[in-house]
Amino acid sequence: MATDPSAGLQGIDPGVWEQLAKAINEHKQDSEPATTTAEELKQRYIAEVQRFEDQGVAPPEVAQRVSGEADTWDPWEITVIGPVSVYGGIEFSGGENWVARAEVGIKLSGKVIWSEGFNLNSRMNSVSWEKSLGVVRGELTVGIYGDNKCLTVSGEGCYWWLKWRCAGFSKTLGCYG
Repeated sequence: MATDPSAGLQGIDPGVWEQLAKAINEHKQDSEPATTTAEELKQRYIAEVQRFEDQGVAPPEVAQRVSGEADTWDPWEITVIGPVSVYGGIEFSGGENWVARAEVGIKLSGKVIWSEGFNLNSRMNSVSWEKSLGVVRGELTVGIYGDNKCLTVSGEGCYWWLKWRCAGFSKTLGCYG
């Protein structure tokens, strides 16, 4: 049975929704429809959390893997828990001194709330972040490992509903070697 939203969101400052809606609108692509309001985001979040709560906890799932094809932009996405997913893209250029241009981000209810671009190479093969964004928080590490140069994404994602609900994940999304 779904928890009442006023109980589930107890302890969350109402201003969080405005901040998250602002972040979503700053990350919005031109092809996406209208601006997201704080109330729309909050209602979508509540619906997704209640649906997730009713269905039970599912393990993190890879929604999209990389192809492993070098010199192309290769997007990926992992559904972590409830309304939280992580996504990214990578362009890998091979060789002994390989280099990769990449981007990662966090989605809340299908909308990007944080993203960052970075580079990896044979000397600096991974990057980690810790983020806390109102009703979502987590740790994220992205790296390319081993002789096969496999892209691995790991960490923990959490969302707030009466308490923090979290799931850890570690997924190898594809290899370039």
